[in-house]
Formats: sequence, C-alpha cells, structure tokens
Amino acid sequence: MTKEVPSTREHPAPVRPSSGKSRPVLVCAFPRPLAVPLPDSGAVIGRVWLADHGLADTEVSTKHVKVDRRGGALRVSDAGSRNGTWVNGARLATGDVTPLENGAVLRVGRTLFVFREAFVGSLEPASPIGGLVGPFGVRAVAETLSGLAMSRASNVLILGETGVGKELVARDKPFAAVNVAGLARGVFESQVFGHVAGAFSDARTAAPGIVVAHDGGAVFLDEVGDLAIDLQAKLLRLLENHEVLPVGASRAVKVDVAIIAATNRDLDEMVELGTFRRDLLARLSMVRIVIPPLRERAEDLFALAAHLAQRVGQPFSSDDVEVEAMERLLEPWSSNARELDAALGAARRVDPTTGLRRWALDQVLGDAHDPTSTLTAETVARALAGAAGNVSKAASSLGISRGKLLRFRKRGKSS
Repeated sequence: MTKEVPSTREHPAPVRPSSGKSRPVLVCAFPRPLAVPLPDSGAVIGRVWLADHGLADTEVSTKHVKVDRRGGALRVSDAGSRNGTWVNGARLATGDVTPLENGAVLRVGRTLFVFREAFVGSLEPASPIGGLVGPFGVRAVAETLSGLAMSRASNVLILGETGVGKELVARDKPFAAVNVAGLARGVFESQVFGHVAGAFSDARTAAPGIVVAHDGGAVFLDEVGDLAIDLQAKLLRLLENHEVLPVGASRAVKVDVAIIAATNRDLDEMVELGTFRRDLLARLSMVRIVIPPLRERAEDLFALAAHLAQRVGQPFSSDDVEVEAMERLLEPWSSNARELDAALGAARRVDPTTGLRRWALDQVLGDAHDPTSTLTAETVARALAGAAGNVSKAASSLGISRGKLLRFRKRGKSS
C-alpha cells in the first residue's frame, strides 16, 4: 500500500494587522463630528439624506449635490440647490462636475465635509487622548496607547512637529515635565539627576532631583533632541540600569520610572550625523507615537477649536459659528494647534461676541478675497435691488449662500 505524501503548502508572506477595511467616506467637520459612507454613483445628496445620517440642516435643498463615482474617482456637481455647493471654498457653477481629491472640503448648506478616500475604523468620533482632541485624525495614536496599556514597555517616544500637542498625549499618564531645551546643561543634570550638598557653589543642601522624586511614576522629557551628547550617556544609564548618579555623588541611586520623551527633530537622521546616540534612541523608542500635523486632519479642526475656546472660559457651540468661518480655517489650515489657539485668541479680541465669524478671521489671517468679509447693509440692498428682490439671485451676485444672506438680513432687522 502506497503511503500518501502530503502536498507542499506555499509559505504565506508576512502581513501587518489592520484595524479594518478602508473605504471612502465623507467626514463631517462641521457642525458635528460624524463620518458617513458615500452613496452609490448617480445618487443625489439632499436634506433627507443628511437627516437619515444624523445631520439636520435646513439650508440644504431636497436635491443638493450629485455624486459620480464612475471609474473609481469621486466627482460632484450641484443638483440645482438654492444655496449652492462649494468645494475648497469655491462655489460650483451650474453644470460643473468637480473631482474631489483626498482631503477636499465640500460645503452643502451649513455642513462641511472632508472627503477621505481610505477611511478606517468606526464612523463615530473618538474621545480625546489625554488633552489631545481629534475625533478622527489621531486614531492611530489611540490604538498605540491602548496597546501600550497592555504591555510592559516603560519608555515612549512621541514625535511630531512643534505645536502639534505632543505634551497633551503624554498627559494621558501623570508625569513630571522637563523642557530639555529650556535648561542649561549644568542645571539640567542637577534638576533631573539631583546633587549632593557641596557639589557646586550654590548647593548648600542635597536635592534628590526630579527622577528620584518621581520614583514609581513617569518623567516627561520635552525636546529630548536638544540634549547634549554627554548628558545622553547619563540618560542612557538611567534607562539601562534604572539608576541615576547625582552630581557630586560617588554612589548611584536605584529608581523605577517611565520615561516619556518628545521631540520635533528627526532623531534617526541625528543618529546618522552622530549628534544623537543610537543606543539611546533604541532605548527611548520602545514605543513610538507619531502625532500627525493638523493640516493632515482638517476634520478635527472644529472640535479642537471648540475645545480651545472652552479651555479659556469662552465656550461656543456650532450655532454660534458661521460655516464660512470654519471653511476659512479649513482651506487649508497649514499650522498646528498652538497657532490655531493664537488665531482664535486674536479673533476674539477683534470680535468679542460669542462664536466665530468670517470677517474676524479674515482680519486676523488675511483677506482670502471672499466678498463676505465686506458684507454691509448697503451692498446687500444694492444686490437685492439688482435682483428685483430675488434673494437667491442677490446671494449669487454677492458670492454667498442664500442662507448667509437671510441670516445677515435677520440680524440687521433685530439690531
């Protein structure tokens, strides 16, 4: 009897785990965070479609914008709406079929969408991470932190541009903060690692240092890329041996602390240049977290703006914000959270009323050549007279939406 020989199986290639299949969606950036799947090609998006997905907008027409997905690309055209359809701040002319690239901003009524061609995960917004607000744009960060909570890794390296909010992610865990760039080398060593009495002229008494004082906790080293090369060796000793040598001491002190480091520098490049130790980078980056810049997650901008306003005691809701104001921020916002906070503060000084208006942002950020920034009772009256009282035609001649014109007239009558 012949023994059957099992067939050989092909060795599968290694695969990276995925949090889900990607698909194209419209992410609502204003007035509330929510992602909605794209309708079929040829469908017309209108007021009922939005309401079915949890977005009530009375300024959206019954038939507002047509979606064309033939050939894999997404194209949109106005379907004869009363208030117009806007892509990246420009109003679509009747008959125009406009492609939407990844990250494009689509405005219908008082609703702003950001198109994402490869969206992954839940359509519902995510909760803040520590102090970092990002309903959709920082999900990868949340996944990394979730995995970190279940691991034994103690050291974390947070990377990202200046002003992106690296320290806010670190606040997901209580820590003692040290700004490496803000301390002179001698001061850094004494404050972080401690010193004995008489170690230097002003050291009348011993000091344990931040690391020893937070034994069993965490220390956040901001701008670690600015650390001098000889101090890098002392930090490496802490990470490898779990001990520090206070300035002037002959004996090391054992400690158990988690080091959370952050920088806006390219540490891998610094290693190649010889300005950052390769072994220290390996120890620091047991877990790497990269915070994406705000310009790559425009869908988070309104939620972040509302959070920043609430933080300074001047909260606002979407009802207090002109859609044109948010559109101004989204087309596109090239800076990060710190600059956004500064811009919002400047806008509040220009216009102290609650909320956010387009004219104030134009004054702070510069005129984007939008006629709404010079909207006056006189220009509205002239436009209405030229359109024989037709509000839609007057709004079109002014380059604004019908709803914008109606809201302007209502404010004028009530003042």
